[in-house]
Parts: sequence; structure tokens; C-alpha cells
Amino acid sequence: MTPRGRGVAAVTLKDVAAAAGVSVATASQALAGRGRMTDATRDRVRRTADDLGYLANALARGLRTGRTQALGVHHEHAAASLSTAYFRDFLAGAIEAAHRHDHDLVVLSSDTDRPRTTAPRVDGVVVVDPIADDLRARELMELPVPVVAGEHVPSSMPPCAVVAADHATAVRAVLDAAAARGVRRPLLVAPDENSGWGEVLRDVVGAWCVERGVAPVLMATRFGEQSVDRHRELLTPVLAAHPEVDLVLGASPYAVQGAMVVLRGMGRMPGRDVLVASCADAPGLLTEDPPVTAVELPAHALGVACVERLVAILDDAEGPHAALDTVQTVPAPVHLRASTAATLVSTTV
Repeated sequence: MTPRGRGVAAVTLKDVAAAAGVSVATASQALAGRGRMTDATRDRVRRTADDLGYLANALARGLRTGRTQALGVHHEHAAASLSTAYFRDFLAGAIEAAHRHDHDLVVLSSDTDRPRTTAPRVDGVVVVDPIADDLRARELMELPVPVVAGEHVPSSMPPCAVVAADHATAVRAVLDAAAARGVRRPLLVAPDENSGWGEVLRDVVGAWCVERGVAPVLMATRFGEQSVDRHRELLTPVLAAHPEVDLVLGASPYAVQGAMVVLRGMGRMPGRDVLVASCADAPGLLTEDPPVTAVELPAHALGVACVERLVAILDDAEGPHAALDTVQTVPAPVHLRASTAATLVSTTV
């Protein structure tokens, strides 16, 4: 068979069906990956379409199915976040999965204070790191299209399907390792109630402490705060007021590095007098003295899983409502390093 070139009438689905010896309906289903037929029939239709140079008219298909074959990705500060390895890796995974399903991936405009003037022309949306006071994230989650959140949703936001790192298992592994070294009074530095991730970290640490009859010290920060100096300022009075703290568990590397500066200024040695660990890994934690125990957040795998989940919801005959409030987790490796290796000497009388 010879593909039709320029200047020749475009190959139609009817042409493909006739050449493959099937009905137009069967040809359409075979090319869309749907319908009941043998693998041989499906493969024959696809080979015929390739041989003829058939390219489905996406606009016509969209009019028939109501689908754009495009997915949206929203992040509170998408452009600025491209400077972070986490968002780049997440986006790379999302693109990889979207292309595997022959979907376009669109990065949606983000403005935390100004509402959208039009609805995005997409079949569904992935909201990365949903933040409660992000106006546009909330708007997207209230639209009549499927939404998958890439990380836990704050309790004050509309429900949706969630794909998140398995923070509970990872953080418990860090806490258990610290407990084996004598830790009795952990300090958790985590994002405030605007962050679902922050809520999860407080729940995990709180439950762990209840099980052991100990009380945590809790300090809230703004999600996305990337200043070591700002964390130093916030942590100085907290650590001064709680000299009994023997583990600092920071949600971010910036919180941990700020805490280490404060501890050294108080004459306490991180990794010896007080253990430190981070709920998110970063290259800088490896070069600290001592290297810092951290949870590796699987950004690429999360991006893939979010898009896979969104496509599955779009193809689910039960509709998107069946996926509301469901949570799918991706393993988050824990890297135990020297900062949690020392055995603490109990000062309890």
C-alpha cells in the first residue's frame, strides 16, 4: 500500500476500514484501543492505517467524544518551580505518561490571587502540591472535569483522587530509627494547614508519639519556604524554649539546615547531641556535616502515576465520582545517614 502524499485527498477512516476488511465502527474502536475484537484484527487495522498514512482528525474525534486528548498540569508557581529538580522530574514523568497515551500535556496558567477568565480546554487536570489558598487550584478542583492531586489535599479543599508519596511509611521508618537511638522528644517543622502534606506529617508524627507515650513539639511554616535564614529565624526561639528536643525532623532541607545553624549556635552538635532528619532529600544534605538522613520524594514516579490515574479515571465507565477521596501511594525510599546514627545519652532522671 502506498501512503497518500500532499495534494492527494486525505485518507479517511472509511478508507482504512475498507482496506482492512472491517466496518468503520470496528476500525474506529481498534485505533482508539477500545471495543471487543481479536488482537489480530486490532493489529491489522493499525498496520493498515500506518500503511495508508492515516492520521485521525483530532477535532472531529473531539466533537464525537467530547474529548480534547489534552491534560492540564497546575502548580501554584509553575514557572518559578521549573528551577527545582522536583518539579522538573515530576513534569518529565507526567509528559512521559501522557505521550504514552497519545495525550497532549498543557501547563496551565497560574496566578494564586486572580481567578481564571475561561475554563481550560483539557479533559482532566493534575494539581501538583495543592495549597488551600491557591485560588486557581481551588477553581480547577471545582470544575466538572476529573482532577488528580499530586500529593495530599488540604482538608479545606474539594475532594479529588490523590496520588502521593508514601510519607507515612517513610517517616515512621525515620522515627523508628531515631527511637532506637534514644529519641524521646521530636520537633517537627512542617507546612501549615494550607498544605495537605503538612497535615499528613503532623498526623503521622502525632500518632507515632501517642503510641510511645511521648509528646512532639510542632512548628508550622509556609509551604515552599526555601530560605535557610528564614527557618533559622523561626527556629531560634522554638529550640531555645525546648532544650529537651533530641530530634529535629524538618519537612524540607531548608528547615533542617536552618535548625543545624541554630543548634550549633546553642553549642549543640547535630548528629551527636541532637539527631536531625529531613522529609525531603536534596544534594546539599549529603554534603552537610554530618550527612543528613532524608526521605527521597519520587517526583518522576509521581508524575507518571498521576497521569496514569487521570487517564484511567477518564476511561472509567463509572465516571470520575468513583475516584473521589481515593488515595494511591508511591514508595518513598529512606536514606539513613550519620545525622541519626549516634546513640543519645538519656538525661531523664
